[in-house]
Amino acid sequence: MHFDLFHAAVAAVLILATIWGMRRAGLVDGEHRGWDWKIFAAIFVVMFVFNLIWPFGQ
Repeated sequence: MHFDLFHAAVAAVLILATIWGMRRAGLVDGEHRGWDWKIFAAIFVVMFVFNLIWPFGQ
């Protein structure tokens, strides 16, 4: 099984940057620690676009 560590590291940075950016912009409450559909949707879109640009294993 091929595992691309660089792809995983970039994905992790994008996820953390998405959460940080949404909190910094005030789109989500920084105090809330439960499930948030806004964060889920934003991460889904970011990861979808990232994997369109750079598919896993390519």
